[in-house]
Amino acid sequence: MGEAKSSYASTETLYSVQYLRAAAALAVVYYHVSALSQETWGLDPERIDHVGAAGVDLFFVISGFVMAMIVGRPGAFDGREFWIRRIARVVPAYWVITFAVFALAWFMPHLFNSTTADLSTLMTSLSFLALDHGDGNTTPLLVVGWTLNYEIFFYAIVALTAGLFGDRRLHGASLLIISLVALGLWVRPEDPSLAFYTDPILLEFVFGILIYRTWSRTRQLHHGLALAMFLSGTVLLVLQWERPVGDLRMLFWGVPAAAVLYGALGTLTFRSPLLARLGEWSYALYLTHVFVITLYIKHIISAVTTIELPWQVHYLIMTIFTVAGAAAYHMVVEAPLSRWTLRSLRRPQPALKQTVRPTTGPAE
Repeated sequence: MGEAKSSYASTETLYSVQYLRAAAALAVVYYHVSALSQETWGLDPERIDHVGAAGVDLFFVISGFVMAMIVGRPGAFDGREFWIRRIARVVPAYWVITFAVFALAWFMPHLFNSTTADLSTLMTSLSFLALDHGDGNTTPLLVVGWTLNYEIFFYAIVALTAGLFGDRRLHGASLLIISLVALGLWVRPEDPSLAFYTDPILLEFVFGILIYRTWSRTRQLHHGLALAMFLSGTVLLVLQWERPVGDLRMLFWGVPAAAVLYGALGTLTFRSPLLARLGEWSYALYLTHVFVITLYIKHIISAVTTIELPWQVHYLIMTIFTVAGAAAYHMVVEAPLSRWTLRSLRRPQPALKQTVRPTTGPAE
């Protein structure tokens, strides 16, 4: 999720954004480790690390920040290049995983609880559309892909307002998102798709836009203020580690995530090749981690009952395995497919040959 460092030159020095991507992806990993452990072994459901899911909220805030940075560059806004970069970054790696899930659900349905190899669900998943499957469910085949449906929707709003209306500051995009959320709070739509596209979680993209507008004025934050924002956001999240937030997600997780990003821009200015690389792998980690965790918890550990290990060791092992799997997926699948897609979409289209017809007279 989010734009890779190599995809936009103006953010190559923003190591803090890369570090936060790594942290956000790992937080989601730990949430799914906790939730799947509870599901498999019947542990106390109150002890699930719910706030690990706030890694998604941090991703959304970062996405708003990055899109504001990209659209705010000097020069004319190139809508075609904008979409080429978004498609190359997001689509190929996601489609590969989605087709893999569909194939597994088709040939080995016993591996899944509710996922089925349904062609209509496959098409909506590949289209990044949150459409009702008929049972009130809008979740794509790859469950974590619901966040990408929001990402693509946000990109469409940015492209619309910046491309058609010259909204380079994304004021129009922010106003449109706020209007959608206000409409949802007023109407309370029962249709799952309408509820999805008017959910208050959309405001987290606006948070990121506001952070960029504030940060871009000087790009120099007072260290004490930045540190206070970073620590306060982190503490607010840690204090509610095992507390599900429900409808108040944007408030309880989105606002602290915004504070973490704002503070990180002024505090996490050091250079760490390892953390930067983890940030580069964050999208692959987000797409693949559920498979690695499921394999470890439901099959490996469940089969080896003679070995007792502290939970910290299990977390360490799964961290290593998920990161290793993400690195492999990034290098073997994600990065090559992204480069190939960029080249293919940027390839000049052959000019149409003009056909000259003989005329029969002035009247024609």
